Amino acid sequence: MKTLNIYLKTTSGTKVDKLLSFGKGAEKHGIKVNYCEDSFFTPSDYSYIFAYKSDDINSKSHNLRQEIVDKKIDKQIFFLDSNVLGHYEKEKNIQNVYRRYPYRSIHSHEADFLPVDETSFKRTNQVKKDLGLQIKDWRKTGDHILLCLNRGSGGFSSFGTGCYEWAREVIQRIRLYSDRKIIIRSHKHFIKTDKLIQDMKNLEWILSNIKNVEHTTIEKTNLLDDLKNAWACVTYTSTAGAVALMEGIPVFVTHPSCFYRMYGSGDLGQIENPKIPNRDMFMTYYVNAHWSLQEVEDGHYWEKFRQYRMEVE
Repeated sequence: MKTLNIYLKTTSGTKVDKLLSFGKGAEKHGIKVNYCEDSFFTPSDYSYIFAYKSDDINSKSHNLRQEIVDKKIDKQIFFLDSNVLGHYEKEKNIQNVYRRYPYRSIHSHEADFLPVDETSFKRTNQVKKDLGLQIKDWRKTGDHILLCLNRGSGGFSSFGTGCYEWAREVIQRIRLYSDRKIIIRSHKHFIKTDKLIQDMKNLEWILSNIKNVEHTTIEKTNLLDDLKNAWACVTYTSTAGAVALMEGIPVFVTHPSCFYRMYGSGDLGQIENPKIPNRDMFMTYYVNAHWSLQEVEDGHYWEKFRQYRMEVE
């Protein structure tokens, strides 16, 4: 019998319920689930943790996440991550909330998501209905380029790169090819570390030295408002670019770990002549990585995992 350790102490509060749902689904397929309430690693076939450790946070829950990743050398780990189209989500019914389930790595370019099959196409319409998703026609006009920044250097998806350091480099590259207005959209900074304060000097430099650049934050403006009349969206790994894709706006991705990187419109040299990806294929890729809590608890995720992953390991 396969065993699964679910580390409840990798998060807290109501977020624990999302871990419990995964365990209930596994049990329906004969998996022996251990709901670990201790703050240390113990051997098992599979492990399941909440998200990943952020670089600048050393809380017990974050350190436990890192310990599990370090000690589970076979990488048979499930992670609970955010919904890249969460902007459209209305959490009225918690069981219909969708989350991403990377396997083996939290980073999409290293993760092992479930493959596309007949069930993927069947689920696509249901997921669109649940989230109210609509793939809008590709936009052929627009005035500005929107830069959607990551939270900062401390997040696990930033790989140590400061968000304003990235913006400074990217804007200078864009200016080689386009003189359109650029809007910098900052993420919310929960903790202003010394590293972030130092990085913000790059924002000051941009606004002082590059013409036709504006700055806003997620606290000041709505993402869909910032995307109105946008010619393109540029991201590092931010989930905001997935929303731009759905809105019909070409997206340019600069880091390989970005979830939707293969559906980008090329490199920055093509920003005035973007490639047009197949967003139907993006949706089938999306539904294989994202599952509702109800689907997970009912065992549907594990049914597919057993078929494509467990039986070959």
